Amino acid sequence: MSPMWLANAFQWPVWASSCCLGLLMCLLSLHIIEKLFVVQRSSQKLSNAQPKTTMVNVTFAHFQQQYLVVYGLVMFADWLQGTHMYSLYQSYDVNVGALFLTGFLSSVLFGNFVGPLVDKYGRRKACLVYCALEIVINILEDVPIMAVLLVGRVLGGISTSLLFSAFESWMVTEHRQRGFADSLLGKTFALGSEINGVVAVIAGLVAQLTADAFGDIGPFRAAVVVTAIATLFVFSWSENYGSPSGDDSKEVQKAEHCGVTSNSGLTLDSYALGLCYSLFEGAMYVFVFLWYPTLEAVLPSGKLPSGLVFSSFMLCIAIGGKLFDFVGNLWIREELLVLVTAAVASISLLIPTVRFGDVVNGIIRLKQLTSIVVLVCKGLGELSVHLSRISGI
Repeated sequence: MSPMWLANAFQWPVWASSCCLGLLMCLLSLHIIEKLFVVQRSSQKLSNAQPKTTMVNVTFAHFQQQYLVVYGLVMFADWLQGTHMYSLYQSYDVNVGALFLTGFLSSVLFGNFVGPLVDKYGRRKACLVYCALEIVINILEDVPIMAVLLVGRVLGGISTSLLFSAFESWMVTEHRQRGFADSLLGKTFALGSEINGVVAVIAGLVAQLTADAFGDIGPFRAAVVVTAIATLFVFSWSENYGSPSGDDSKEVQKAEHCGVTSNSGLTLDSYALGLCYSLFEGAMYVFVFLWYPTLEAVLPSGKLPSGLVFSSFMLCIAIGGKLFDFVGNLWIREELLVLVTAAVASISLLIPTVRFGDVVNGIIRLKQLTSIVVLVCKGLGELSVHLSRISGI
């Protein structure tokens, strides 16, 4: 498969096809290296383990599949929406910045209330509410009226909070209620992370194909179908609720054992970690907000294949995860990796400003206030979420 073939078959620009294929080859190469060296070493360690540890737990495998199928579908639908949101709003000739900000603010406002409500009324119900909201939101995206789109963004903030609280909470509680070992939780999370990366890449390609066929609204219509399928699987789940008195006491004991002595249960390191993470997330969401208009402005002609570009971004994330695994085996301190990552990110964000100064500066001047508010809102939202997690889930 060559970039020219993709360009001719799907009428995609050669530069976008070449970039996506090159990144895919890089990721596959890293997978091969991992299989040849890393897995080979780990298999030698496992050869001395007891035979019982290698037996397949059919019940756990069924439970894991039950969760991961739904998780993969809802994440696939979520990624589908992110590829063409900016271009869709731009085609409606509405205030794109206001719509993005509304979604971020809604996530900040409702994020602190969703968790306790999910625990009280049930995780399965919350997952069904999420699916219903997503179907409604994607239907509303078909209406080119600012007021309707604003309602969709408010609901989008609520659904985002549900997405990152209800599904994983259901899985963890159900895992323990069924008596599975806590050590197996890591396997489910690892598989979920890998599935998330795979469906993100596929979502970009599917979004591009649906956008080519139906316009910018195509990915949102596809997301309705995918979410409806996920809803059918959620109906087969059993209900579970939060237990405020159970696991939290264990977390408090762990915190006390680790030397957390402040009244709020947080150390300065916890605040520093939350602040750094929030600033980084805020900066990344400024990038999310500006990458489409920036690339569109510097293209000499033709429409930007945002789905294909999105897949390239997701491939970069997967490559970064693999590189982190490799570098982690070299006993390099995480603090140094964070500094290097922040430096590389800063340089990367600086390149468009230097190379395409006039175009990018014009965009930044136009959206400067919006970008700053996005940074602050998203950063504060992430900070509040992570501080609440640290203080006790």
